[in-house]
Amino acid sequence: MNIYFRLVNTLILTSLVVLIYGSELSARTFAYIVADARDGMVLKSHNSRQIVHPASLTKMMTIYLAFDAIRNGRIKLDQKVIVSRNAASEPPSKFWYKPGQKVSIRYLIRASAIRSANDAATALAEAISGSEKKFINDMNIAAKKMGMNSTRFKNAHGLTEGGHYSTAKDMLTLAHRLMLDYPEYFNIFGRLETFASGKTIRNTNHKFLSQFKGASGIKTGYTNAAGHNLAASAKRGDKKLIGILIGSSSSTERAKKMMGLFDDAFKIIPVRKNIKKLVPLNLTKNTLSEQIVAVNVPLLKPKSFEALLEKKRKSLSGPNNKPNKISIENVGENIVNIQIGMYKTLVLAEKDMPNVLLLNIDLLADIDNGAIKISKNKEKKYSIFVNNISYVLAENLCIRTRTQEITCTVLTN
Repeated sequence: MNIYFRLVNTLILTSLVVLIYGSELSARTFAYIVADARDGMVLKSHNSRQIVHPASLTKMMTIYLAFDAIRNGRIKLDQKVIVSRNAASEPPSKFWYKPGQKVSIRYLIRASAIRSANDAATALAEAISGSEKKFINDMNIAAKKMGMNSTRFKNAHGLTEGGHYSTAKDMLTLAHRLMLDYPEYFNIFGRLETFASGKTIRNTNHKFLSQFKGASGIKTGYTNAAGHNLAASAKRGDKKLIGILIGSSSSTERAKKMMGLFDDAFKIIPVRKNIKKLVPLNLTKNTLSEQIVAVNVPLLKPKSFEALLEKKRKSLSGPNNKPNKISIENVGENIVNIQIGMYKTLVLAEKDMPNVLLLNIDLLADIDNGAIKISKNKEKKYSIFVNNISYVLAENLCIRTRTQEITCTVLTN
């Protein structure tokens, strides 16, 4: 009987949540919040805790994680990645990348931040975490660490999707983090235009940036469900502001309203105030791949790679011993091999193999053990080979492996 009532209560609660969230998201919500960017003190707000569609303000988190990966050496600005069919197929707004096109991380960041390109955001996500699915998990981990307790991400670009939501307050937290955690990169959001992949692109935030005295960033967003959203920042002397506006009727109106909010706020904040330092997030400790990269313990040759994988599969298993899928989706159609390392002797290759496998064990978890072996290469030296895998998986394996200054080459069959 108790089990029956618990089941009924659960169904009722679930229905209430759906009704509440559905009603809040069924119509555009106008909301805003403005804060002193030096210490985060909220100066004025309206509906800032109400659930809303963030639209492309979502890309602030995608770009934040890109900056984190760059700072920690997992990717490099001038490193080129392959645009997958999955990324290239994203709806507009987009840069119109083609499947298989090679694009640098630098240009993907610019296209995401300045043009708000959805294909660039997804390509960036896949390059950072190995798959879009895993990246979304990383986004939600980061959001939780930031205290964005009313936010849930379901994609890297912000297009409307069930279960993808936030609040103006949470988006302010994210924008503030970008400003204070990555001051060396924050200037990108203030550029009226920039160059990326052979094109000069105009900032979607050009109206606010060009019309407001002291404007410094940061990001626009729009979907039909959300309306016109804006994250903005400005500086006048020692005074700094940051704000979020959600659900405006047009791009002109959102810029106008934000300028009015900022004009009022600049009048009331003190000239001088100490900048409040934020607690570091330490995101590298939160994902499997990043934990492995951080391990510097010398490893001997494992008893068997199969034992390693089996141990990792068990650690990743959910209820009823069903494995939680975390490996990259095989979105590439071409089947290739990769060659890792260049060793003079078999002993040296065997010695280094555990480090290479542990570095990539989340990506290799679903690969047949027989596909991984040490053999002589064309130069008559020894290399670690991973055979018969998708092109996208191969590129992501090589991207991560090269961060450890180990050579990795994709070989076509």
